[in-house]
Amino acid sequence: MWSPNARDVGGLPTRYGVPTRVRALLRSECIEPAGLPAFEQVGAGLVLDLRSDGELRQPHPLAGDLVYQRIPWIDPAAEATRDPAAEPRLADVYRNSLTRNAAHIARIFAAIAEAPADRPVVVHCKAGKDRTGLTVAVLLDLVGVPRSEIAADYAVSEVNLGKQDGPEFSRTRPETILGSLSYLDERFGGVRGYLVWLGLSETQIHRLATRLVPTDVQAIVFDFDGLLMDTETTMVESWQTEWAYHGLELDLDGFWPGHGGDVSEDRYAVLAAAVGAGYDRAESHARRLAHRERLHASLDFRPGIRDWISSARELGLQVAIASSSPGSWVQGHLDRVGAADLFDEVVTGDEVPTHKPDPAIYQLALQRLALPGSAAIAVEDTAHGVEAAQAAGMYAVAVPNPFVTTDAVATADLVLGSAAHLSLTDLLLSATLKASTGIA
Repeated sequence: MWSPNARDVGGLPTRYGVPTRVRALLRSECIEPAGLPAFEQVGAGLVLDLRSDGELRQPHPLAGDLVYQRIPWIDPAAEATRDPAAEPRLADVYRNSLTRNAAHIARIFAAIAEAPADRPVVVHCKAGKDRTGLTVAVLLDLVGVPRSEIAADYAVSEVNLGKQDGPEFSRTRPETILGSLSYLDERFGGVRGYLVWLGLSETQIHRLATRLVPTDVQAIVFDFDGLLMDTETTMVESWQTEWAYHGLELDLDGFWPGHGGDVSEDRYAVLAAAVGAGYDRAESHARRLAHRERLHASLDFRPGIRDWISSARELGLQVAIASSSPGSWVQGHLDRVGAADLFDEVVTGDEVPTHKPDPAIYQLALQRLALPGSAAIAVEDTAHGVEAAQAAGMYAVAVPNPFVTTDAVATADLVLGSAAHLSLTDLLLSATLKASTGIA
């Protein structure tokens, strides 16, 4: 490296099962002219200098270069309100600095988010340990690098700088950076919440995360019934109400088929046998459908789904539906909630000869999206849907509907209680290990 405290933070473990990308983010102390020849070998897309005006004893070696930006971490106006006596420890300085300098820190992370994704970002301050240390710690925590690893990387600075026996404020003790991250947990619910509080968009946060853990996912494909909309509950309630009309109680044992096909006629046959003579199938059908339509009047997407779709479109991903239901059913619901234009492709059961768990419908969706299965995520609510998606080579996420247990979809690559439990970035990155190794 070009200086004693310069290092790459690639190769660290993450929550996604793959290491942080090498030559994506590097940290350093101030770059000196003597180190410039070695530094130029990095080919940085952004060199971000966090020093304040008063620290500039001489022009930066890269001053005037398009890759160089200086965004001081310290906000002079906010610094004027600082009470040093209230910050006896370095950890206190860090914690207060993270909020006191919010306006400048937001610009720092925005600059990193907008940097060329295929070229390294180099972050430095004067010594490369405090402001640089906080910046790097937030980015590593965003992608789930274990905090013990974050603390170890931070602690290296005092060794590199020969400060391990120096005064307290020159040290980089693990508890200092760990305390700062704990503070972000307590106040903002974690670093993602902190970045949102700073004003970063979902797209910017996604770019920060995928700088360190890139994803090749290019599309997200949703099942419809029970997944996008909980039409399974309205369907069950309509049948229960119809059975109750005849003074009977519906037994849900054996109610669910192990495929995505329509079994309505089989269900009417069971009801007819239970009612006996006098059962009018046409009246029963009309009554049940009328009740179901009343339930549908206020039915919208399940929690978190619209956020996923909105984020996907903002990130430039294709969004599709692959449903075993007929096109008129799916399109009617999409039109009712004003969502028809949210999807690039809508593939339905009347376009393929077989139903899930056969992968035909996903294969057709992938063909229309012009993507291999490895480049798309399928989101399902049933075991036969998961099986169909995985047979098409896709990463299968299960968000079970209220009538499906988590055990029933345990073969999915990821099982969630709700789409609202995970950001789209985390969803996309969850597929990284399978895409890079071929294993779940």
